[in-house]
Amino acid sequence: MSTPAAGAIGRMRVALYGLVNLPTSIVGLPIALYIPAFYSQSLGLSLAMVGTLIALSRLTDVVTDPAIGIASDRWRTRFGRRKPWMVIGMPLKVLSLWMLFVPDSAFAMSLWSMLGGESVTNLYLFVWISLLYLGFTLMDLPYRAWGAELSPDYDERSKVTGWREAFGYGGTLLALLIPLIMSLVLDLPGPRNALLGVAVVVVISLPILTLPVLAFIREAPPRSAPTVRVEWRRGLKIVWRNGPYRRLVICFLFLVIAVSMTASLSFFFVSSVMEETFDRYAIFVLAYYLSSSLAIPIWMAISRRLGKHKTVVLGIAWLSLWSAFIPLMGPGHYWLFFVVMILKGSAVGALVFLPASMAADVVDLDTLRTGEQRTGLYFSLWGMVNKAAAALGVFLATNGVVWFGFIPGSDENTAAAKMAVACMYSIIPAALACVALPLLWKYPLTRERQTRMRAHIERRDLRRSQTA
Repeated sequence: MSTPAAGAIGRMRVALYGLVNLPTSIVGLPIALYIPAFYSQSLGLSLAMVGTLIALSRLTDVVTDPAIGIASDRWRTRFGRRKPWMVIGMPLKVLSLWMLFVPDSAFAMSLWSMLGGESVTNLYLFVWISLLYLGFTLMDLPYRAWGAELSPDYDERSKVTGWREAFGYGGTLLALLIPLIMSLVLDLPGPRNALLGVAVVVVISLPILTLPVLAFIREAPPRSAPTVRVEWRRGLKIVWRNGPYRRLVICFLFLVIAVSMTASLSFFFVSSVMEETFDRYAIFVLAYYLSSSLAIPIWMAISRRLGKHKTVVLGIAWLSLWSAFIPLMGPGHYWLFFVVMILKGSAVGALVFLPASMAADVVDLDTLRTGEQRTGLYFSLWGMVNKAAAALGVFLATNGVVWFGFIPGSDENTAAAKMAVACMYSIIPAALACVALPLLWKYPLTRERQTRMRAHIERRDLRRSQTA
């Protein structure tokens, strides 16, 4: 078994690898789009409390993400370092997903009763969303670290992450298409039925699409260990001292908060500010993320010409431009809003897959400096920031609009409350994304530097293999 050569990744390998992200990505968006609305409007929980509990559930990642990342770096089995964790995480992810998305089902109520619960409460929400996120960590973190190791080449990594995120957007589109089918075809509209449809599809598709990559795609062998092994606590310090990585993490934090705020308020903006039906909301969100997916090849082409960091800067500027028009819209402006949001949505792809590709490049800098391959550790911290930022975005958005007097599902919301929804849906996320601009513009890890690092690492590995 040999490490794939630069530029030698076949489409079939990349496709099988990327497919795993399809069912995983079906899950993520409904948590932001429908969980706050469903648990507040249908189950009677406070919207502010729902947002707070989602944020608090992310605190467990401070412990689990680095632990699993380090363990997946160091665990050696005949099946590889990454695959066993994905196998362990899959059952937990499927169970907790059903419990969170379909809490009023007979199975969920029976299991919760066996555990000592009586009804859907704040505790119920906190327990099952925390376990779902743990399942995400067990599966998704080793999966993404594995992807960073499929190729050492600068542009090939963009190919891997591009395919993965393209399938991810396919999952996102399914997450938006399923509620539309539930509403228009099965006559089952609303967040409750949207979550039911998503849960059924994921519970079936996750094992089906994950097992082939576990069975047929081999992991690249780990690099030979350095003479002196770096202790993991010191490893964490080294990770933070990695200047390009630290800069990239700060940028990613603000980008994910911005995207999360927009996602968590989209339902409330369309239903309460635009005063549109659930069917129109489902159509709009589907078109928004379809434009994001279709634009990914364009951003990849631009990144090959400008570099990844400057392409992300361009994507932020494009997103901010169209965000400025959103607070000016209201009832009767749906189709104008529809067009503007498609243009805005086309920027989101650049803010998702390119930073992930840049993070893979940063691992090379650490490998060059320490001689260790700590991809899992780097991606555990990356995933922790991603999930924490997404939860913080939900927290800021839901608590922010409640602070201004917004009441979910009410016909009595004031103009000030609706304007707060509009601004926290568009202007404030755009402003947060712009924080990343100065940090990205002079980002030091270019294609040329990454190529030199790879050549140095490969020469060093060759010397070690000859002296071993």
